[in-house]
Amino acid sequence: MKFTTQSSALALLAAVSVEAAPPLLARDQFDIHHPRMVARDVYTNYPYTGPAIPVGDWVDQSPQGNGKGYPRLVEPPAVKPASKAPTNNINVISLSYMPTGINVHFQTPFGLGNAPTILYGTKKNKLNIEATGTSATYDRTPPCSIMPVTQCNQFFHDVPITGLLPDTTYWYYILASNGTTKSPTMQFTTGRAAGIGGSFSVAVLNDMGYTNAGGTMNLINEGANDGTYSFAWHGGDLSYADDWYSGVLPCESDWPVCYNGTSSYLPPGDFPPDYKIPLPVGEVASQGSPNGGDMSVLYESNWDLWQQWMNPITQSIRTFALPPV
Repeated sequence: MKFTTQSSALALLAAVSVEAAPPLLARDQFDIHHPRMVARDVYTNYPYTGPAIPVGDWVDQSPQGNGKGYPRLVEPPAVKPASKAPTNNINVISLSYMPTGINVHFQTPFGLGNAPTILYGTKKNKLNIEATGTSATYDRTPPCSIMPVTQCNQFFHDVPITGLLPDTTYWYYILASNGTTKSPTMQFTTGRAAGIGGSFSVAVLNDMGYTNAGGTMNLINEGANDGTYSFAWHGGDLSYADDWYSGVLPCESDWPVCYNGTSSYLPPGDFPPDYKIPLPVGEVASQGSPNGGDMSVLYESNWDLWQQWMNPITQSIRTFALPPV
């Protein structure tokens, strides 16, 4: 990814004046044993005055899209809703290892009304062991209340399942709650016990967005389906969500990316064929993709879409991201 600032883009999206950062706090304002700011660390002389929901699209500033400008992508949710007009849904499912067990994480646009619950067991037709977890929610822009139910996530649920047998296949499903649809019956295999020998394969990857990662996605998905990979380890730079505004950044000579339909200038690589589709009417050649951003012209939607695109992998094998150092 490239981090850059263009005055034209900021005029559209932010309308924020810029000046030098305020001076550092005096030395006696810090506690070196317990570092923390004891004075304001947010500069408010020039408050944000841009749109309530910034959209990186010159032509269409609506979050859901009005059929003009860049298209708004849609990725299938982890669970297909039972109704045509769902009020809540399980859109993302992912697995990760825990000591003596596994954690099942899933996401919904709205709350469940009770603790997230899973039924599991070692026999597919006899899932009678219950596990419950916890939920958390965070504000987001735009809120899920104005976005499609199957394309937005604002509530995050974790159900830890511990005390499991090592190297054993378990079956499970997520119970329906507050408008969601019960998940299909899925499976996972626990890790080996410590000290047990033998070989296994791990998918190690980094810097995985969307437009640059079609081949990687296909390879890992194939390995997840046929049991090649025990888990996937991602070193960082997930989803390119912060490229949401790339479609309003004009082409520059110092950055080898210029999307202009049939005249696109791109570095070597396996790019999707839609890079050869003419620009939407009214859009200008930019550093973005055929979608404006890497997947979407909204930050949060980029992240939601990427997670849902990754569902076939994350709900099949354990997937880890390298923690910050």
